[in-house]
Amino acid sequence: MRRALVLVASCVSIAVLAGCGWVRPDVVDRADDVSVTGGTCRIEWWLAALNDGATDEAWGVAREALASATVDEAELSEWRELLLLDDDVTWASPGRLDGAAHLEAVRADVRDALAVAGFPDSDRVIEVFSSQLCTV
Repeated sequence: MRRALVLVASCVSIAVLAGCGWVRPDVVDRADDVSVTGGTCRIEWWLAALNDGATDEAWGVAREALASATVDEAELSEWRELLLLDDDVTWASPGRLDGAAHLEAVRADVRDALAVAGFPDSDRVIEVFSSQLCTV
């Protein structure tokens, strides 16, 4: 009985998370293999609507921004510093921090482009989800 309950609860949780965009989809919107300190990171991003405000215009802006986002050394440095300020996170390696900085810089480019187009982050309509797998 307990096993059945755990299985049902797991299936419901996965369904809820998938519906909210929290589970990585089979096809991602962008993937980068990034050289980092001590190795490489595979970073993937995908877009998901958060509410009915995700219009065709918002989707177009988000897709274009995600596809064209670039990351320079100044952005990486700024994101590394910001990420290091979070006392709740301990970075397993400098490479994982580098990967996370790249990941966040791309996410920020999408949020900025949406804000400029009239879809401010304070009323977010599209989220940029991401994952990172590093070999460091």
